Amino acid sequence: MKKRMIILAALVAAFVVTIFALPEAQAMKASRLAKSLPESFGAWVGKPEEPGEREKAILARDTEFERITYFDQDGLLPSTQASLVFSGKNLSQSIHRPEVCLRAQGWTFVSERYLSWKDVLPGGETLPVKEIVCRRVFQRNNAEGDPEPLILENGETAYLWRVFYYTFAGHEKILAGHYQRTFEDMKDRLIEGYDQRWAYATFSSYVTLKHAEQGFRLERGTALNLEETGMHIRSFLKKLLPLVISDPGEGYDESLETGKDLGS
Repeated sequence: MKKRMIILAALVAAFVVTIFALPEAQAMKASRLAKSLPESFGAWVGKPEEPGEREKAILARDTEFERITYFDQDGLLPSTQASLVFSGKNLSQSIHRPEVCLRAQGWTFVSERYLSWKDVLPGGETLPVKEIVCRRVFQRNNAEGDPEPLILENGETAYLWRVFYYTFAGHEKILAGHYQRTFEDMKDRLIEGYDQRWAYATFSSYVTLKHAEQGFRLERGTALNLEETGMHIRSFLKKLLPLVISDPGEGYDESLETGKDLGS
């Protein structure tokens, strides 16, 4: 019994020492990614979009969104959507694995892989992304107004094809893996002593050659295959990201700087 009491006392003492050894908590720090996307840049002109009600409902009240679909005014390239989700104080409710949302929207994954783009961010910094190639049954309303799959003349079901690239931007790091981001966040809380806003950024475009092969009329631009679509988004980001990414630790968030409570 005495031995157990000694062990218990030692564990309690070790816990207390660990608590006092941790750095003092600091104010929440801003993401490197700006909360506002430009209305236009180069040949691209944006159209703001609101997140869906279902998306808003499942996320914390202090989650913030920015979403714009950009159109090429030269008419050469397909539209590209940039979507940003900024975490609140409760990360478990405001940042989640993007795969969950995509599957909930009806997308079926064709392929997934991690990539490192070395010539996208300013200053030679590597941009890690996860690529997800998806397809979804194309539906249209029937005579009764109910949605039903579109069947092509050859008897096959029509599909929409889209490629998504996502990444997470924190106060210092940019990471592509959800679990890698979770570990980095825990490390910064325990060792560095600060919470941070993470921005989950997704950039996507339709694989227009897939649509042309099914007889769909293209919105504009040349029909691009999967590889060409990836090159298109990469080129798009080389122009966009220098406008919205700060150096490590240099991000600015007005609500954090002014002491405003997130979500109020």
